Amino acid sequence: MTYAFECLSCGATTDPDDRPAGCPECGGRLEVAHEDLPDALPDSERTDLWRYADWLPTEGLELAAADDPAVSTDAPPSSMGEGWTPLADAPHTAEAAAADFDAVGPELYLKNETTNPTWSWKDRLASVVVPHAVADDTSRIAAASTGNHASAVAAYASRAGVERTLAFLSPSSEPPHHRQIRAYGAESIRLSDYGQRKRLLGELADRGWFVAYNLAGRYTGQPYVYEGYKTIAYELVEQLGEVPDAVVVPVGAGDGFYGIWKGFRELAARGVVAETPRMVSAESAERHPLAAAYETDAESVGRDDGPEPLSTSTMGATSGDHALAAVRASGGAAYAADREAVESAVRAMGRDGVFLEPASALAPAVVSQAFADGVVGPDDAVVAVGTGAGVAWPEKTASALGESPTVEPSLEAIAEAVPFPLD
Repeated sequence: MTYAFECLSCGATTDPDDRPAGCPECGGRLEVAHEDLPDALPDSERTDLWRYADWLPTEGLELAAADDPAVSTDAPPSSMGEGWTPLADAPHTAEAAAADFDAVGPELYLKNETTNPTWSWKDRLASVVVPHAVADDTSRIAAASTGNHASAVAAYASRAGVERTLAFLSPSSEPPHHRQIRAYGAESIRLSDYGQRKRLLGELADRGWFVAYNLAGRYTGQPYVYEGYKTIAYELVEQLGEVPDAVVVPVGAGDGFYGIWKGFRELAARGVVAETPRMVSAESAERHPLAAAYETDAESVGRDDGPEPLSTSTMGATSGDHALAAVRASGGAAYAADREAVESAVRAMGRDGVFLEPASALAPAVVSQAFADGVVGPDDAVVAVGTGAGVAWPEKTASALGESPTVEPSLEAIAEAVPFPLD
């Protein structure tokens, strides 16, 4: 499929083969602009992200035919079945969201991205970005992450045969991710000063490494990031049979949030759907630059250098203007949740059968605020995107869930340790 990179600020286009670091006219962010997209979502037997190959930038990629002859679309050899994640109702969480209002809550669903191969929605990003890096003949990939992003990049780079993958990790990252990355054959380095990550990645870029991290003045394949995330919008329309009224998404840099919005915009532009959902962002009370910009009607997202939040995966001090534009263009809203609300959402989602990391729990945690403001109503179909699994964050989830007591092996001792009767 033919496509160009288009500037989100001025609309100028440029050739992807030029590997632009930003818009050549104004320096703005670039996204993929497809010359011609289909008029319908696919009738495909594929049950992964690549069922949407005709909606993705596949030009120049090595694609492998599926083993099943009934599957009409191809995928990169590094694909592992990412995408097409479950969409399940979340009645306990919906009830909790409306508990303070003596009202029936919205029809709440969870898009469960924890079922992706490396346990987070970052697999969608890596599934598209890594093949394009390989197509550029890279043999070395570097990334920086609190955990999820680096794990995904390491896994897909390994599958693609990349010789060397190096991940710089935040001091707040936890051992499950360290081991996960190393299991994929990559090297993980925990930086004592995570603020130096961009300098280090820039120096590696100077040595010929492909950097899977957004760096000013460097080509990082960033436009392809949104392409991976936009498939969430396609899946939601297929799984619900309609466009949801609102989609609530945790926001760090805002790329996933914007990518989902891009997907809905493309569907509307091609006449596949008649409307788009309200996009609702979720950040932490400690750091919420996007919500602050939205609340003050700011033209641009600034910085919020508050204390590090429990939601490590979204702890960045700033977000992107593309995310702010998505909130406003969709008629959505931007909210921040405090620690108590996040931990409550971890427990509520657990009762609905899914163990979310704190950053993912931001989405269900702000539904009550959206409900109170009338951004979502009792008859609305609302989707909260659960971006990553709690199992990778044992320390960050301990205060929400507590620890298992060790007791003598008798029912009497067990009865004293649990909050319910054994009779």
